[in-house]
Amino acid sequence: MNFSAELFLAWRYFKPKRSAVSIITLISVVGVALGVCVLIVVIAIMAGFSDHLKQKLLETGSHGQIMKRSAPSERHPDGAAGKFSADEAQELIGLLTRRGAVECVPVLKSPVLFQAGESFNPKVLLAFDPALRLNNFPLREAVERARRNEERNAKEHGWMPRDTGKYSLGSKEVLISSVMANEYRLSVGSRIILHTPSRLMGMLKRDENGNYTYNEKAEKYLPAELTVAGIYTFDKYDFDRNVIFMGLDEADDLFGLDWGDSTHIFLWTRDPFRMEDFNRAVRADLQRDPRYFNVFYSSWEDMNRRFLDVLQVEKNMMFFLLIFIVLVAAFSITNTLITTVIQKTREIGLLKAVGTSSGSILRIFVLQGAFVGLIGTCFGVLAGWLVVVYRMNILRGMRMLTGMEIFPKEMYLFSELPAHIIWGDVLVICVISVALCTCGAILPALRAAKLDPAKALRYES
Repeated sequence: MNFSAELFLAWRYFKPKRSAVSIITLISVVGVALGVCVLIVVIAIMAGFSDHLKQKLLETGSHGQIMKRSAPSERHPDGAAGKFSADEAQELIGLLTRRGAVECVPVLKSPVLFQAGESFNPKVLLAFDPALRLNNFPLREAVERARRNEERNAKEHGWMPRDTGKYSLGSKEVLISSVMANEYRLSVGSRIILHTPSRLMGMLKRDENGNYTYNEKAEKYLPAELTVAGIYTFDKYDFDRNVIFMGLDEADDLFGLDWGDSTHIFLWTRDPFRMEDFNRAVRADLQRDPRYFNVFYSSWEDMNRRFLDVLQVEKNMMFFLLIFIVLVAAFSITNTLITTVIQKTREIGLLKAVGTSSGSILRIFVLQGAFVGLIGTCFGVLAGWLVVVYRMNILRGMRMLTGMEIFPKEMYLFSELPAHIIWGDVLVICVISVALCTCGAILPALRAAKLDPAKALRYES
């Protein structure tokens, strides 16, 4: 029997007339489709989380950072990082530029105590020279995004949009996020106070018994009272909830440093995903020069390595666990084909009596399992694609039905459920699915191939 005849018989057995076998076959196809659909949706969401996280990490940070370990006697703002003078920062920027960095910015980064009314909370201060254009750090775009979000929300709810101000870091001015503005009921023009940990700690000293007491010799100071000049949002909840922007000279005054001092140098390269040569060259330069023995460099992947690795491990584990759904569907195909073989016993005997080889019979039923896998996989890919495309509509529908927020941004850090279908992953899923379903047909196919034609023809169904 040639292959086309085997293919014809396999298709004929795949879609028999209305009977219990046809219903079982349909259930098998649906099982495969559901398994593939769930697998594609979960892998797409995991890939979306990873890609969206990388995008937000790059959008809210730099491709790399230069820091300095502080000397014991050095005066520094946050007790961990040392400080660069303006001249030291420019020397390092020259080194980074020669190695291929496209933009370098001296930054003062430090924890501060944020006070709004009676509320006190720790925040992170990022300060840089406001005269710099910052081509690679989209703070201006974040202020504009806050304005668009406010106008959209006001239109949806029928209220007047709140003024989000403008990109401005003048004297005694700061930028806060829309999350902070909502949490502390602040607006453009509101006044806030920032306290520095180093100066607060300087007000205390340990006595001879090891207890903290008031340091009468401490320099008296007043905390900085600042004006909210604008509101931003990067749509990354953990960043928006914690980061305040300020001019570098104003921040130096706040911490009692010389103008131009910084704690970090943020840098950007042409391609953040191909930085191996750049990283290696910068580290070698820092190690060769004795002036930089206490200066170290970290790329964005180094700073977020643990989190990125966890996401990759979770994606691999979800793939490994959910592939068992397809494996269960493959077992249902085995059950379906065993039923088909029993029902078609006399036909199989007749085929073998007229000269059909056992190999042909084997291939007919293996092809039938492949049909189930192929058709179920195709429907599963289509269903998975539709779920990914309309995921936010599905979440909104579930929220309306259950009254629960299915994807709270406060927990997951994103304003919407990210998902990204990687068609290479889909291809792997499809190949594994069809292969498992085909393998599930081997056992009943072997049983059919080993039937004795004389006994099969005498079989009473």
